[in-house]
Amino acid sequence: MPSALGLQKCQPGRQVICLAGDGGFAMLLGELLTVVQEKLPIKIAVYDNGKLGFIDIEQKAAGLVPFYTDLQNPDFGEVARAVGLWGQHVSKAGQLEDAVHTWLAQPGPALLDVKVKPMQLVTPPSPFVSPEAVVGMAVYSARAMLHGKGHDVWEMIVENIPEHTKG
Repeated sequence: MPSALGLQKCQPGRQVICLAGDGGFAMLLGELLTVVQEKLPIKIAVYDNGKLGFIDIEQKAAGLVPFYTDLQNPDFGEVARAVGLWGQHVSKAGQLEDAVHTWLAQPGPALLDVKVKPMQLVTPPSPFVSPEAVVGMAVYSARAMLHGKGHDVWEMIVENIPEHTKG
């Protein structure tokens, strides 16, 4: 979000769109007040998965069971409205297209809070995944199973299988 603020200030005639994770956005919530105060027409999309996604995946890749990565988020659309800008929360895929059109059509700053699957990996799979990360994920899976979190491992697998490979 700080980069979006700087870009919008130096390129006032351009539309700036900020894509933010819920954890990072919450950590920099004061930046939202700057958007309002400076009347910056930034469009902010918050990917709300209810967790510190990068920290979660880094802990898993290191073979750890994630610790203190879950978040209890407010409705960020309501938060946006409370501080003086357009805000909306979307939790169903069927609502998304209309919400995006409305969000982008706002004349001033606008925030779209989009609920996403909590176990979906935050970075796309790469053919260049390090062997250490593969081993770490295997160790995490074993530890999670031993800690009674087998459903988390299963959910992570199911949510990250590409649609074209599902039967």
